[in-house]
Amino acid sequence: MKHLLRIIMVIALLPQVATAHQFEVDDIYYNIIDENSVEVTFYSEAHTMGDYKELQLYSGKVVIPPTVTYEGRTYKVTTIGYKAFALCLITSVSIPSTVTSIEGNAFYQCYKLKNIVIPSSVTSIEPGFSWCEALSSIKVEKGNPVYDSRDNCNAIVETASNTLIAGCRKTKIPGTVTRIGNSAFSYCHKLSSITIPNSVTEIGDKAFAYCEDLRTVNMSNSVTIIGAEAFNNCINLKKLSLPPTLKTIKAAAFSYCFDIEKVTIPATVTVIDKQAFCPSGLKNIECLAGAPDSMEVAKDAFQWQVKANSKLIVPANAVEKYKSSAQWQDFKNIVAK
Repeated sequence: MKHLLRIIMVIALLPQVATAHQFEVDDIYYNIIDENSVEVTFYSEAHTMGDYKELQLYSGKVVIPPTVTYEGRTYKVTTIGYKAFALCLITSVSIPSTVTSIEGNAFYQCYKLKNIVIPSSVTSIEPGFSWCEALSSIKVEKGNPVYDSRDNCNAIVETASNTLIAGCRKTKIPGTVTRIGNSAFSYCHKLSSITIPNSVTEIGDKAFAYCEDLRTVNMSNSVTIIGAEAFNNCINLKKLSLPPTLKTIKAAAFSYCFDIEKVTIPATVTVIDKQAFCPSGLKNIECLAGAPDSMEVAKDAFQWQVKANSKLIVPANAVEKYKSSAQWQDFKNIVAK
């Protein structure tokens, strides 16, 4: 099936992709890595027309061959290159068992991609499935020494570290996963709810960033770190329950979560980093720590509108401590629980 689509795009909207391919075979484009191997790459600009450039993008079903021949030499296809299929209209891709590496953003914004199978040969995967909103099936072939899809979870798990590195809207996080990796679900627009099991102790940077349909998060009672921008721009997230084990809320973890009106910050929290809840729609903040200065709170962790208009609810014996704390005294309405 033909899998290239010619389109015209405004230059400003073009992705930052490989600047050129070295050769093409059967509508797939390659760069030579060494004398024996090649990588699949993005097709470079065909030509420029004023402020526009004509591009040729992969689309439909793509079948990557295990080997290709160019100028009399046969090469093994070992790598899917950086942003190789970024912004392409592919619905499926068949990856041969010769491939050992999938580089960063290889499938970025492939919003029609429905399923993907990672061969047992792949031993290196960089974050690369952001904004694949139609993706509902991710599987790693059995026998892979580095990754797995245990318990039919519809995700890629790094076996040794028990880190979930890529998920989709139908992922069920296994109870053996201990970390949600950076950008694991980012831009997964059709993800509406997620249950994070009690085995998980850390949520990585941008793990759920821009999951705009995410409304419910059942968070692990064991999480100690919520990474930078972990839930940034989850604009429909309505209820937030932070676990009693939580210690660190990193920068912009819940920024632009306007539908969250109340949050309870456990007494275990020691760091609330810059813009952690800024901007937000918070109306009530309950802080359980009896000693406010035991926390390191960035000056802009909450925006001034929240400090001026929301209610900061604290232990009764700590009200005056919060009012005199350099980190909390900007709140105009500090009341006892």
